[in-house]
Amino acid sequence: MQKKEIYVESYPDRIQARLEKRERIKKRNVPSYINGAARDLVFEDLKLWRVGVLTVSFKGGNKNLHRQISEVASEWSRYGNLVFDFGYDKLTGEYRQWKPDDNSHIRVAFEYKGYWSLVGNDTMDEAIIKPGEITLNLSNFDKQLPINWQGTVLHEFGHAIGFHHEHQSPDTECDFDWVKLYDYLGGPPNYWTKAKVDHNLRQLTEGGLTYSAHDVNSIMHYSFPAWMFKSGIKSSCYTEENHLLSAEDKKMMAEAYPYQIELIAKIDHSRIEHLTELSTMVDLNKATNQVHQKHLEFYLEHGIGE
Repeated sequence: MQKKEIYVESYPDRIQARLEKRERIKKRNVPSYINGAARDLVFEDLKLWRVGVLTVSFKGGNKNLHRQISEVASEWSRYGNLVFDFGYDKLTGEYRQWKPDDNSHIRVAFEYKGYWSLVGNDTMDEAIIKPGEITLNLSNFDKQLPINWQGTVLHEFGHAIGFHHEHQSPDTECDFDWVKLYDYLGGPPNYWTKAKVDHNLRQLTEGGLTYSAHDVNSIMHYSFPAWMFKSGIKSSCYTEENHLLSAEDKKMMAEAYPYQIELIAKIDHSRIEHLTELSTMVDLNKATNQVHQKHLEFYLEHGIGE
């Protein structure tokens, strides 16, 4: 039976390579525990932004498209202490425009293949992404909005605020038919290597605030065709496409970005401790140490945990 072509969400190769390089450095030079906490838990927590405001810019598209995207993405802000600033100008009706040296927290474009976004504040790590490079892509939205585009916007902005794919949750292991997946995704239109398949689909080992009990209804759960699973539609990871935030999505947003001062202070204090330890590790490369130091300076200036 001929299968319908499926484009699976993935980063451009240049960004994928940078992420993989950072992971190799981290695993080689950072101990398994940092201040008594599991290394991967620490790093996943540090991908979350601090409560507050994230600036967003657009490269391409018109103000009507920007308005539609901003209205949908802002649904996340109803459930946590994080706001998107799209740079809306009441006089002109225009939204913040991308610049070649752009340092907006989230930089949206429509020109690259597929739908993808960096996770959390990876967008501020210059070893991964340079100023002006795009951090979130919505392919061809500027030409025609796809059916159920709102779910795609929520999903990609979910990544941008620090949430991973739900089908990679440490809470469950999807019964993918890996032989079929390697064969299919290695061909058109994806042309993925085995390593890229594993990076995008294999279960994550740790998580932190970015995961909970497996939630098949999460906006962050990818919808795969039944043939990709050994047990087909009976798989615990099989779901129709999700278009709305689930109850668990809303709960996780509230936990990741709380309003309560005491919870914010607790998170700040924990991150200051971890970043202080990480910034002293001489075996990490210069770029990685600079990121940790810059992150630490931000928390020492703005945090309330000290």
